[in-house]
Amino acid sequence: MAAPLRVVLWNANGLFDHKLELQTFLTMYKIDIVLVSETNFTSRSVFKIPHYTVYHTIHPDDTAHGGATVIIRSSIRHHELLHHQSAKIQATTVQLEAHS
Repeated sequence: MAAPLRVVLWNANGLFDHKLELQTFLTMYKIDIVLVSETNFTSRSVFKIPHYTVYHTIHPDDTAHGGATVIIRSSIRHHELLHHQSAKIQATTVQLEAHS
């Protein structure tokens, strides 16, 4: 039987300012997936974490507010789905793939 996934939801209020804190948390608690709101990314943002894949959706006005991100351990089989981007809601969607 596969081990359960460790999933965290976090309102970051600016993810760049908390990158080292996040990396420590991921390692310490062996987190598989992080769902992040209020990332404050723009189209010029580059955010990477070793051994994880990062998907993000920015606010449609491309300024540093709002936004959503899914950070998923790279060893988990998955793929990104369409995201939703409106003035009031930004959503990033990822589908996990079944083990074969």
